[in-house]
Amino acid sequence: MDVWKSQKIVSDQCMQGQIGPLRLWLKQAGDELRIAVERIEDTESILETKVFELIKGTEPEDLDWGRWVVGTNADIIKLIPLTPDRPLVVRPEVPLKIPTNHEALFFVSFPIWVRIVVGKSKQLNLYEVPSVVLSNIWFGDPMSGELCYSLLSRARRKINNAESPPHRVICPVRIRNSSTKQLDVERFCVHVEHLKIYDGSDKLWTNEINITFKGEIEVSQVHYAQSPPTFEPVQNVIGEARIPLKKPLLKKSLSDFKLFSGS
Repeated sequence: MDVWKSQKIVSDQCMQGQIGPLRLWLKQAGDELRIAVERIEDTESILETKVFELIKGTEPEDLDWGRWVVGTNADIIKLIPLTPDRPLVVRPEVPLKIPTNHEALFFVSFPIWVRIVVGKSKQLNLYEVPSVVLSNIWFGDPMSGELCYSLLSRARRKINNAESPPHRVICPVRIRNSSTKQLDVERFCVHVEHLKIYDGSDKLWTNEINITFKGEIEVSQVHYAQSPPTFEPVQNVIGEARIPLKKPLLKKSLSDFKLFSGS
């Protein structure tokens, strides 16, 4: 999508861009770049994506502007899609049972974060903002668990053929039961910080995650594919992993969790 390409900032003019429910406002004045975030609730408008364009008239009065000193040569802006900055706890659309030595493939759709970068030859990272604000949740036991985000959308067994909203990315997750007992999949944790984001023909994609469950008292082996998914044609990587990873992880990816009180 053109929204992920570098764009020219027009000095002393108010500009506006949009990615799904996230609307961004820009205004460059001297050596400062001012950025404001607006969240859209209209169900039709949240499906839109717009590159930055000049806005005639005045901007809304209730915008909360942040100000960054960027110098006089930072007239190029680029938006980069990222995964959330914490793992995600997700439930399958329907609870599923996986017998021993069997596996199941899920498709997890989650909202992206957006990183704002300015400059051409020497880029400057300014700001990161979630396209959707997710609730906090605690995954695991009180001592060894971790703070995650709770994902309201459910993991599906099949891909939705409809075009995905522009602010969401699809992550294939394959769970294999290598334990001696049947595995009841009611929820699982996805460490999205190790995922890349690819630009597909209709959707945004991440590389595939393979989780091998070895038993309730054993840690799960989590492997991240280094190649793009093959469920539809994809182009180049448009968002690198927050934490690049080549070796498999050992994590409690399937476990009980307790709600985290707070937002």
